[in-house]
Amino acid sequence: MVFRFYSSQLSQATRSLALWVFVGGLVLMGFGLLTILLRDVFIFIVAGLFFVAGLVVMSWGVRLLIAALRMGRRPRQAGPGAYRENVSVRIDSQP
Repeated sequence: MVFRFYSSQLSQATRSLALWVFVGGLVLMGFGLLTILLRDVFIFIVAGLFFVAGLVVMSWGVRLLIAALRMGRRPRQAGPGAYRENVSVRIDSQP
């Protein structure tokens, strides 16, 4: 039976970090073992991930290009009778 008379948050954080590092190491070892055993399947999975990542990056590039082109344009000029909400025009007469 263990009695703990103190509560150390730093000790708990260190244990939690050590657990996550240990699990991360196990995951990396598992990926390494899968790479050795299932080399062809792993290559197709990684190639698919790179392909999808390339598509995502290209779509963001197109979106940024379209946004940049829209920023460079001047707004359309409306006719003299165009309605503007919440706009009042004051004309001061000059003597």
